[in-house]
Amino acid sequence: MTKKVLALCDKEENYLRHMADYLEKKGIQPFTVRAFTDVEQFKKFTEKNCAELLLIAENSYKEEIKDWSVKHILILNESGNLAGTNIENINKYQSSEEVFRVVMNCYMEESGNVRRMATGNRMKIIGNYSPIGRCMQTTFALSMGQILSKKHKTLYLNFESYSGFGYLLNREFASDLTDVLYYFNCEKEKLPYRLEGMIQTINGLDYIPPVLSYRDLAETEGREWIELFREIEKTSKYEYLILDLSDQMKGLFDVLRECFRVFTIVKEDGYAEAKLRQYEEVMKMMNYEDIAVKTKRWSLPEFCRLPPGLGQLTHGEMAAYVKGIIEEDIYAYEG
Repeated sequence: MTKKVLALCDKEENYLRHMADYLEKKGIQPFTVRAFTDVEQFKKFTEKNCAELLLIAENSYKEEIKDWSVKHILILNESGNLAGTNIENINKYQSSEEVFRVVMNCYMEESGNVRRMATGNRMKIIGNYSPIGRCMQTTFALSMGQILSKKHKTLYLNFESYSGFGYLLNREFASDLTDVLYYFNCEKEKLPYRLEGMIQTINGLDYIPPVLSYRDLAETEGREWIELFREIEKTSKYEYLILDLSDQMKGLFDVLRECFRVFTIVKEDGYAEAKLRQYEEVMKMMNYEDIAVKTKRWSLPEFCRLPPGLGQLTHGEMAAYVKGIIEEDIYAYEG
């Protein structure tokens, strides 16, 4: 597929370089990023090329740009007063991550139908599920995801009824997994671009905010989640998808069956062992024994100290422990 040009134009070189680097690292398909410090440089570029999207600083914008070879224009607003005529303005002085999300959402609203991307990528799904509560499953899954993301493009999805992510990270989310399902069902062609606008990042790990209401999990069939995962695989560059699963998910066993590897955190007490035995008996009774074959049980040791926040899980005792699991039970298992 021919790459579309996402052009950046800003006289402020440090900002321009930082934003261009961020977008390049994001690897936004099917765009290639071109940066210009001078609007006349961009004008010369458009004499022989077409820019799909121009993100331009307010102090560089002029109305004649509308007549150049550029399809969509967004202004990085610096003054607080709307610039341009009928041009979408974005607050320049916010995080690159937030600018990027707003840009992708605005682009999708303006662009109408877009061609669906296909990457041919093979994405490995890693499931994390335990019938035992309060076993550090989420901390384990996030640590694994953050460590994998240092070398591989990785996406984390949480399927807890009440994940508490917004409170733990002190963030308000404009969209969550419910919105992803909506676009998947109603605007599949736009899903890759919509995803780019919804994805958040924590310590290098991409994630989509979990559902706010448990009903959204309870009302979604397992096959819908599986179809969504396959669509993400087809249209993204993710190498690993980390699933943090819960009993609330409909079709849990079908989702686990799709996983390349399943990790189950256990505890060494009679109550926990009884729950595990019942879980495995139900799997067998429902003819899902194949899940057990790719499942690895882990009884986590007592860690003297855990990182203080969810964004610091690549350092410390637990990180060292999880790195060993990745080497032994993911990389070696692949080979």
